[in-house]
Amino acid sequence: MTMRPFFFLLVFANLAFFAWAQGYFGAIDDSREPERLAQQLQAEKLRILPTAPAPAAKIEAMACQIINGLSMADAEALQSTPAAAGTELKILPPAEPKIHRVAIVDLANQAVAERKAAELTRFGVTEQKTVALADGRHEIILGSFETEAAANEFLQGLTKRGIKSARVDSRDPAPLKIRVEARAPASTLLRQLPLLIAPHGNATLAECEK
Repeated sequence: MTMRPFFFLLVFANLAFFAWAQGYFGAIDDSREPERLAQQLQAEKLRILPTAPAPAAKIEAMACQIINGLSMADAEALQSTPAAAGTELKILPPAEPKIHRVAIVDLANQAVAERKAAELTRFGVTEQKTVALADGRHEIILGSFETEAAANEFLQGLTKRGIKSARVDSRDPAPLKIRVEARAPASTLLRQLPLLIAPHGNATLAECEK
């Protein structure tokens, strides 16, 4: 008789364990069933998607313009003006003026100038330019040179050919006009150029040399 209660107790314990294993008494700890956990995760079907690259920033094309007709003082002031922010301004070196001329001057009128020009042609001087002055006088320019030494050498050649009335005429040049190169993104340059040249009535714009 003592074995029957023990038998029923053993059967009850097995039924209770079976019910617990099936989850009838609540959630089952997944860590105790790694095979079931692996089936649920299906790791072989997981994949990492690449991150889409950020769109590249659009780079605006650079533009270039030449500002002509400025004095050196105006060009230097232009570089420091607030309106030039974002624009690269570069003062271009001016060309050396040709102020040493070999000429025949003080010709009383056009008739006298024409006779002198004909005489020069007979001496073989083909490069000459007659200039009418404001007071009615005329002069004939035979050559212009960057240095006085070059002008004197040319004059000596004329003298040897029998032309005695020519002389070197050195004059102060007119005030030089400076060129400023302006570079910036096209939209910036389009916006700023009118502001930059507005205070300078003689300023003009031109395309930069390629």
